[in-house]
Amino acid sequence: MGREDVFKLLNDIAVADGLSHGVVAALTLIVFSVMRTMLPVKGLALVFAPGIYWGGLTGIFAARYWGLVLTADKAANVVATAALGMIAALVFMMLLARLADAAVRIRNPLGSKPA
Repeated sequence: MGREDVFKLLNDIAVADGLSHGVVAALTLIVFSVMRTMLPVKGLALVFAPGIYWGGLTGIFAARYWGLVLTADKAANVVATAALGMIAALVFMMLLARLADAAVRIRNPLGSKPA
């Protein structure tokens, strides 16, 4: 997959209809507020928010690309596929955060503070 293919794919994901962007933005705000209150590090919600937004748009794009229809209603289908995409993105980002934490612990195994 070349650079042009990646940019075309990202453009196809970003060029969604207004309903998709509105639903994903509303869901992202809800998830952001829940994460802000639940996480011990409040800034982590700011780091995860763009990934969750793009995950929702990617979920909608993937469902349309593969022909996945969960309901006959377009708006309900957009909400459901966006939610599935956001969940997948959140799981992926949490795995990356855990991997980064494990890598830091490997570099500093005794828990001593770096100089």
